[in-house]
Amino acid sequence: MPYRAQEFSLGALQMSKNRFTGLEPVYIGQYKVIDRIGKGGMGDIYRAVQEPLGRVVALKVLPPHMKDSDDDEFEKRFRKEAKALSGLSHQNIVSIFDSGESDGYLYIAMQYVDGMDLSCYIADNRVISIAETIDFAKQICRGLRYAHSRKVPIIHRDIKPQNILLDKNKNIRITDFGIVKMFSPEERLTEHRITQRGHTVGTPEYMSPEQAQGREDIGVQTDIYSLGILMYEMLTHKPPFTGSNSMAIAHMQVNEKPPLPSLKRKDIPKMLEMIIMKALKKDKRERYQSIEEMLEDLDRVNPAAPEARKTITLPAPKQVEDRRIKVDRRGKDRRYGPASYWAEMARTQWLSWLAIGALATAYILHLVKYHQT
Repeated sequence: MPYRAQEFSLGALQMSKNRFTGLEPVYIGQYKVIDRIGKGGMGDIYRAVQEPLGRVVALKVLPPHMKDSDDDEFEKRFRKEAKALSGLSHQNIVSIFDSGESDGYLYIAMQYVDGMDLSCYIADNRVISIAETIDFAKQICRGLRYAHSRKVPIIHRDIKPQNILLDKNKNIRITDFGIVKMFSPEERLTEHRITQRGHTVGTPEYMSPEQAQGREDIGVQTDIYSLGILMYEMLTHKPPFTGSNSMAIAHMQVNEKPPLPSLKRKDIPKMLEMIIMKALKKDKRERYQSIEEMLEDLDRVNPAAPEARKTITLPAPKQVEDRRIKVDRRGKDRRYGPASYWAEMARTQWLSWLAIGALATAYILHLVKYHQT
């Protein structure tokens, strides 16, 4: 669920009224919970203050009822996210400060981003400029490049607007690594168990074809595909594939070619459209093979390039004067009147009159010759 962070001061936080039900704790470990700022399938996200440091954090919490369920997948994924984030330190990825368990609650204390997620930003802006779209895409590329290049590569697998945070200076930070794929032997075994249970991970509108098919050969091209959809949505306000249910959308991801974004927005530079369409190839071998390749092409796009599509206006065809005479039922010229009718006829039909004259002359000569004989 998208959320928007509000401005605050530490004093106001300490004095603010908590918005909880009786089931929600006021303290989780050393963190004083202020309010809930997000809710999702992997638990709730709270704004909290770390005591005694007074540091404001985003606290992701897995409640006991989810932790103690018969299916331990939630707990495994939660711990997996904490493990993934703990090894990442990059300006375009949300930082993790702490993780642990308190009174049955698993938690991850993360960097609090004072701003909004990209889905809110898209909704609030009727048009996102070409330059801003490219800037956001390049920041996401840098964060993903760092994650992909780790000793144990990390594939996010759920790149979508709700998982991209913007601060007030429009700095991008990627969040929600709950379904990452980590290429280590123990993680491969865990991933195989999850796949065997029949779970398809990801969000249908942003899911790569190989994710939609439940395949296990998930690589960096999956994040590249999702980023292509995200760029498409920034430019056109909608992802290329939407539908009434997840199965219908997954079918489109696998089988249907996305419409060109330039059909919905005419000022998209040709090269930018080519980058998006390459990222959205159905066959992952035809996409960018690394996020670095995609970033290099984005660096070459000039937002103000003259190659941006413009509507071409062809010159109007020259009007040819219609010399046909419009004659009413009385045989009169509507434009010139009866006096000039025959003069106009003689001027425009002189070839016909010449032919008639030639025939008449030939006929007279024939008659003369006939009488002479």
